[in-house]
Amino acid sequence: MIKLKRYLVFLLGLFISSFGVSFITRSNLGTSPISSVPYVLSLNFSWSLGEFTIAFSVLLILLQILILRKNFRLEHLLQIPISIAFGYFIDLTMILLSSLNPSSYL
Repeated sequence: MIKLKRYLVFLLGLFISSFGVSFITRSNLGTSPISSVPYVLSLNFSWSLGEFTIAFSVLLILLQILILRKNFRLEHLLQIPISIAFGYFIDLTMILLSSLNPSSYL
């Protein structure tokens, strides 16, 4: 029961984090450095911000494997499903915030 609660709190935190990425992107205030590459790619190609975030995260995980080599542990591969969930949460929150179109900061 305690593990279930921890997983639910983790997923809630992941959702809130993705909401923050979507909110700052949708409000035209910029984006975080880690989300800037997927955001620019999503502006020029048909994939969504969440899909590019997933692809970029998996690319970074592959680079991590190349850098760490023998020090890379199998449990680090759990980053992949978390990246997938984060990407889909970004897409979901972008849809939830689709009506947000600020014209001024006030």
